[in-house]
Amino acid sequence: MRWLAAGLVVVLAGCGGGKATTNSGGGNTSLAQSRLTQAETRAAGFTKSGDYQNAARQYAEALRIATTLENADAIAANAINLSVVSQWLGRDDDARAALDAVLTDTHTAFSEHRKIQAELRRAIVELGGGNTGAAAVWAGQAQQRCNATSCEYAAGILNVRAQIELESGRNAEAAQLAQSAADRSRSTGSQVELANALRTLGRARHAQGQYAAAMEPLKQALEIDREMGDPRKILADLADLSRSADAAGDAAAARDYKERGLAVSRAMNGGRSAPEASLTR
Repeated sequence: MRWLAAGLVVVLAGCGGGKATTNSGGGNTSLAQSRLTQAETRAAGFTKSGDYQNAARQYAEALRIATTLENADAIAANAINLSVVSQWLGRDDDARAALDAVLTDTHTAFSEHRKIQAELRRAIVELGGGNTGAAAVWAGQAQQRCNATSCEYAAGILNVRAQIELESGRNAEAAQLAQSAADRSRSTGSQVELANALRTLGRARHAQGQYAAAMEPLKQALEIDREMGDPRKILADLADLSRSADAAGDAAAARDYKERGLAVSRAMNGGRSAPEASLTR
């Protein structure tokens, strides 16, 4: 299971972070703005409870309302969120289509911040579908735009690029990029991206046959994910640790990690929580 960056974005526009460009009919605009905020709030609630079907419907409604208001930031935020939950539902085509609201619109003045988020999200969609070539193109575009703006997503982009290399069998390159992502994450204080980088670094070392060396970054990722309280990532970490410990010849440790993973899995059974990624600013 891949744990990728650039998940849900916090929607500021619907709560007053952006302004509609409508010049008349202030009462109608205020009503529409209120409906936008309500749709975004409902969508966030459904997402938190794991009801992704209804979350997708509400994000689609929020996107529709934001489009009528010509609210660029809300259009971008809700399009990205719709893409996230669509991918969680296994609807990759819908996840791509949602992003078209940002990536193919040449008339709306989207911020560079939102464009980078949309390009990175498209890379994640393509990577999730096994389209590593397309994922590399979109990640490259996000990287280029990020380099020009000194954006906050440098570590996330490096993480996605590392996972692209790992999926493509270029394990040494994956390890190098994951290490760079970890270094960047430490400098910015992003614990989520640091855990993602460490997990990918461990997997890359395992793929290179460096089983004992894979253990340390995986242990560090587990510690961060425990602090962050993310059971799905904890489960992934324990599975990776069990696999690497077994390959390194430490059967007792491998068994311990496996049993801990089973305990986490049993505790999660029946509960519903959002996969991968935290809220992005």
